[in-house]
Amino acid sequence: MNRLLILCLSLTAVFCEEEEQKLSWKEDDGLEIKIIRPIKAEKCKIKSQEGDTVEQFYKLSDKDGKEIGSNFGKKPYIFTLGQGQVIKGMDRAMTGMCIGEKRKVVIPGKLGFGDNGRERDAIKGDQTLYYTVQLVDLFRPNPGKKWETEEGITIEQTHKIEDDKCRKAVTGDTLHQQYTLHLEDGTFVDSSFSRNAPFIFKLNTGAVIKGMDIAMDGMCEGEKRKVVIPYEYGYGEEGRPPQIPGKSNLYFDITLEKLIKANEEL
Repeated sequence: MNRLLILCLSLTAVFCEEEEQKLSWKEDDGLEIKIIRPIKAEKCKIKSQEGDTVEQFYKLSDKDGKEIGSNFGKKPYIFTLGQGQVIKGMDRAMTGMCIGEKRKVVIPGKLGFGDNGRERDAIKGDQTLYYTVQLVDLFRPNPGKKWETEEGITIEQTHKIEDDKCRKAVTGDTLHQQYTLHLEDGTFVDSSFSRNAPFIFKLNTGAVIKGMDIAMDGMCEGEKRKVVIPYEYGYGEEGRPPQIPGKSNLYFDITLEKLIKANEEL
């Protein structure tokens, strides 16, 4: 074999190794990602980033390959990247993906369900999680205004709907709301995304805390907001133990997913 051919083969091997490194990597804290279905650059018009709402197919397995759960062939799981709506490892694993891309992901326990595990799926404390994930679709928000109401409730439009396309929520309308709730120190409290189903209520009928009625009055269908509700308009001085201590201000990310006008229910 001549030297030129050997050189060419060597360069090819190096090139292949570099390409493999781009498709597979391990981060310092143990998160492992391998792209098993890449999307060509010319077909990848947008890559997922923090703030995007993503639609995801997933399969979760244990170390022996036994399936724990999967939604492939079913309704995609929907969440917003970087908002604490999923485990830390999944937030990172789904970042930088093209629509249609599929990855195998290994998430160490500290980036998964931590020391407590998740009893309903028989996930033990500090258990390593083995996922196959696919980005089905993504939505990138169009930020709007920020203001404070007379009651001291802070509202920020993280995705606004233009006036000519706005179906506005008014008293008596039925709202399908997706939400994530944290406390001021960042402690996660609850999320409709964990149930993969919206919270449904009638606006201004006392079905929710007063601050939420105020925060969603006049909201457009499809709009997303960050809302800070003072404890006086939340759960008050007593709170809602054990998750919500007394006098806790509430930090919500909310989406008005669907709006049903009162006359449409007939």
